[in-house]
Amino acid sequence: MKRVAHNIYVSTKYPGVSVGFVVLPAGAIAVDAPTLPQDARAWREQIVEKAGGPILYVVLTDAHPDRMLSVGLLRAPVVAARAAYERAAVYTEGFRRSIVESWARRYPEAAGDLAKVPLALPEIMFTESLTLHKGGVDVTVRHVDGGAPGSSWIHFQEQDVLFAGDTVVVGTHPFMEATPDSKAWLKTLNSLRRACYSDTVIVPGRGPICDQSDTQPLSEYIALARRRARSLQGDGQARVDKAAAVAELLSCFPIAADEHDLVQRRVKAGLDRLCEEMKE
Repeated sequence: MKRVAHNIYVSTKYPGVSVGFVVLPAGAIAVDAPTLPQDARAWREQIVEKAGGPILYVVLTDAHPDRMLSVGLLRAPVVAARAAYERAAVYTEGFRRSIVESWARRYPEAAGDLAKVPLALPEIMFTESLTLHKGGVDVTVRHVDGGAPGSSWIHFQEQDVLFAGDTVVVGTHPFMEATPDSKAWLKTLNSLRRACYSDTVIVPGRGPICDQSDTQPLSEYIALARRRARSLQGDGQARVDKAAAVAELLSCFPIAADEHDLVQRRVKAGLDRLCEEMKE
């Protein structure tokens, strides 16, 4: 756990997603949750100890399963954009089981625990923005155009810390299988490179804490993926071209040897989604 500003703490050590929280007079507001149950329990203990009080809310920056699997173990009302709720609400038991099995293959010691954790859906929803008010402090969550339905971020303007969720990922291939509008996502990333964010500490959804310059590689990746998806439209050699496009996209970020197949499926799913978007 690292203190990045007054009363704001972040951890990027857990597999899956980056998480954080802000300490308020009445307790703490957590942002996202570790994926593995044992990590979520340990994270909750750290938050409560540091805050000296309960977790008041958990804000989800989107409804990706990596954020959803163990969020209920933080034992607090879950806040998310309505579009994120709508995505999570249709997760079938079969889909959830496939996610659990995927994580269990990588972390077999957590398999039994993962299978027992019930999925907790968001209880508090918003469309554009929501302000949580506790103990004289306002925390505003805003919907943004990002990589998933209901992408949201929280900008603590006084400390100039931005929890960006998967709208920003660093050093890894983004999840794009459910991206609503990749062009709008690029505009969001471009806005983060404005002068007003020049000193902002950005907590990405995945990867190390960063600044606005670290958004450029992600923008370049999305732009490249859009070009390759566009080139696949109506091409009789789509199978060959798609394999080449996937290989090119895979080369954009480093991949751990034991995650190659997993990331390759992620890239393929993202490219398929972009092809659908181009048709739309």
